[in-house]
Amino acid sequence: MAKTNELYSALSACGFETSGLFCFGTWRGYAVTLRPWSGRAYYLDVAVRAGKWNAKLYRQISKSLKERKVRNPNAAGVGEKTAIFQLRFRKAEDPCEVLASALNTVTEVLRENGLAPADSCAITGAAQPDSLSLVSVGDHYAFQPVSAAALRAGSDREREKAEDNELNGSYALGLVGALLGMLVGLVPNLLTIVLDETIYAILFALVPICAMFGYKLFRGRMNKASIVITLLMSLLGVPLIEFFELVIYLMRDYAATLGEALAFSAEAFRDPAFLSDAVPDFLQLLLFMGLGVAFASGVIFRQTNSLKLRDDEARLSTLRPNPLRSDGQTPR
Repeated sequence: MAKTNELYSALSACGFETSGLFCFGTWRGYAVTLRPWSGRAYYLDVAVRAGKWNAKLYRQISKSLKERKVRNPNAAGVGEKTAIFQLRFRKAEDPCEVLASALNTVTEVLRENGLAPADSCAITGAAQPDSLSLVSVGDHYAFQPVSAAALRAGSDREREKAEDNELNGSYALGLVGALLGMLVGLVPNLLTIVLDETIYAILFALVPICAMFGYKLFRGRMNKASIVITLLMSLLGVPLIEFFELVIYLMRDYAATLGEALAFSAEAFRDPAFLSDAVPDFLQLLLFMGLGVAFASGVIFRQTNSLKLRDDEARLSTLRPNPLRSDGQTPR
């Protein structure tokens, strides 16, 4: 079962549903989410209420899983709202059987360690929420007990913010914020280049991410133009890295003052011969900036109003009645 969509489709026989990259359902009272990890491996999120990170509890759960010996998932973490496991689906195996076996083991181990199914709203903390839905948990989404009213109220607030931003957002202020954010993102790249003489592609992802969040912080209008401005500011970071690198080099190796280093660097950047010699360095930095933009593209696109609202609607579409609701009421 090589492809995620094929595997998720097969898991519908177990009563699981799919939304984007997530497959979700319930098992023995627990709200459960599958999300891709790598290859045919997946993260298995099980909704619990464990409080703060507990290393002792994590070790005990890991030990209990190992004692089950045959084809058990690995414990990856126990957070406040989810216990996370790693699960692998191999070819020629029935994915429903694999998932059922894993969930039987996992839920048994969780109960043995005092982690019953989550029974409070992931948003408000209120007891006995009427629904289940995919909601944000840390840096990912997971199927969690929620109050339908709280979820819809949060969605309405986000929509109002987006509509206000479309009416009152400023491209000019956003441009200033993107410029300042880009400069913040350049700092770790400059430090590694100057101090360690190494370029890390992943650090270049900070430049467009910081530029986008700077744009957003200064109330720039969060539409497609925000992406263009963010990318342009990121590209501007390429010559700025070269410029600041030269300034630091002059101050460090030639004891130049900041004013002298800035003046000399500005003059050098007006010299066609210097710029011609610097072309290979520019191209190398441009390549790494391109990789950084590729790493950061998902984060950047998700900041736009249209995609945030689309994600919000996708989460609302996963709203389901909570089978553990004691009064049997359905969400409104």
